[in-house]
Amino acid sequence: MKSFWKVPVLLSALGIFACAPAKERTAHSVLAEGRTYTNWLYGSQYSKLWDRLTPEMRQVFGSAAELGAFAGRAVTRLGREEGKAEEQVAGRGPEQVYSRTASFTSSRKPVTIEWSLTPEGTVSGLVVRPADQ
Repeated sequence: MKSFWKVPVLLSALGIFACAPAKERTAHSVLAEGRTYTNWLYGSQYSKLWDRLTPEMRQVFGSAAELGAFAGRAVTRLGREEGKAEEQVAGRGPEQVYSRTASFTSSRKPVTIEWSLTPEGTVSGLVVRPADQ
């Protein structure tokens, strides 16, 4: 009779597991995406970035060329990244934010680049700002 109860309990446990929400993306995958997008930004690969923007972000920039003009000015003013960058991933609701703080050859102070990423990994926000002290 003991084995009779094991089957329903096991089936219930499997049912609960099957109905559980899919596991969220890992911090490691968000870190990898953030690094990729940052490398594309530094490498002027704006068409690749454009392909990963949400429709709302595309409305902000208008075209891959306009994204390139905006981002190109920022990257040119900063110069090359130098030294070791500090990276982190933080969650904000369903989205996650990849932050990269680094020193640059043409900036007296460190700068933070933040990518807001949707659960699908598309870019819903980009911020380039002086790092918090």
